[in-house]
Amino acid sequence: MIWLNPAALFSLVAAAAPILIHILAQRRAERLAFPTLRFLRPTRLAAIRRRVLEDPLLLAVRVAIVAAAVAAVAGPLVVTPGRRSAWNERVARASVMTTSAPATANGVRAANGAPVFQARDFRGLSIADGVRRAVDWLERNPPARRELVVTAPLTIGSLSAADLAAVPPDVGIFFERMPLPPPTRTIGYGRVRSTAGTADREVTLAGAATSVRDVSTIDRSSAGDSLPIEVVSSEQARPSVEAALAAVLSQRVWSPPSARHARLIVADAANVDAARAVEVSASMDAWMGDAVARITRDADFQQAASVVAGAMLDDRFSRAPWQTLAMSAGNRPVAAAAAAGDWLVIVSGASPDEVFMPILVRALVNAIAVVPDLAPFEVVGISDQQLNAWSRPAGAPATPRNDAIEADDRRWLWLGVLGLLALETWLRRSRGARRVSVQADETVRVA
Repeated sequence: MIWLNPAALFSLVAAAAPILIHILAQRRAERLAFPTLRFLRPTRLAAIRRRVLEDPLLLAVRVAIVAAAVAAVAGPLVVTPGRRSAWNERVARASVMTTSAPATANGVRAANGAPVFQARDFRGLSIADGVRRAVDWLERNPPARRELVVTAPLTIGSLSAADLAAVPPDVGIFFERMPLPPPTRTIGYGRVRSTAGTADREVTLAGAATSVRDVSTIDRSSAGDSLPIEVVSSEQARPSVEAALAAVLSQRVWSPPSARHARLIVADAANVDAARAVEVSASMDAWMGDAVARITRDADFQQAASVVAGAMLDDRFSRAPWQTLAMSAGNRPVAAAAAAGDWLVIVSGASPDEVFMPILVRALVNAIAVVPDLAPFEVVGISDQQLNAWSRPAGAPATPRNDAIEADDRRWLWLGVLGLLALETWLRRSRGARRVSVQADETVRVA
């Protein structure tokens, strides 16, 4: 049995109300007609407490009314073999496809030949996002055998085992491969900066081979020999900072868009006041949040921070709106980030002479840049062996979620409540009529 609203069962304590009423209810003593009190001695009145429940059948009916009403509100669903068989005979199908895939025809049939009970297409540029939305829709569907069909070129990188890990085990997974793109493709691959200047790149995908080359180089003047970040440091730390910037440029980094501004404050002993004087805000633009996430995920950056020793940032940089980027060897914040208007501000408490400094600069520049994603342009398809390994038939419908039930059995309980109310009314009236009849008989007999 499934309860659609199990929290309502706590209201069963209300079943004690009729019992308390029967126990605590005080009734006036019945007046009995008596021919004469002439020969009776006068006595003192004594209180008599009832210790036996009157009319237990009526009490049981009233308790049953409350219990049945609470159970009806809780929404019972009895999972019978017939109901499971009906669920097993229908199919809910979610189709994930690219924008170029043909629409699913009405009346489509499932993989096992059964007619589809519910069907919906999920289109978009990302197959992984379509899979997530399809699984959410399947979870909210009424009970049925569930199928997930992916219709796309299925190139490498468009789908992974991690994307399919969130699919429930009873959901069948099927693939329909569309024609692959041309085997050779050349696309732009962003812009990089180095000591030679700024260069535009392009990448050529030819089957399993990938080649990258610079197609043009601009800003060969001294203006091109700088990084698109502002570094604030003391005069004593300037030589070490310049050396770190030159080391990063010699290895090439991505060139961020001109609308993104970043400031790196080296908070050494001679420049700690500059870091404390920065006015930061709690709100942060989306690109800043993405940059902070990229920096914290940089494995080289985290490794370099874990061996840093010496003076670190004080506690104010570990509280909001500052976000700690990495911890030092002494488990103290070594770098923190916050937003100051249109600027992303990074504060470092490590010595500029540490190897941590150039690694931090490289992580910051690459984080605020827009790194091209080659997955949508891949020309090699996922192997048929891998797709077969991911494929599976739809299993028996799992126990449905409470919000996905289309019909329940509470109506039978409400009918039972109505029947019990009618029985309670009949019992109460019959008891009253019997009591009136007995009093009338006593009056006649005494008279």
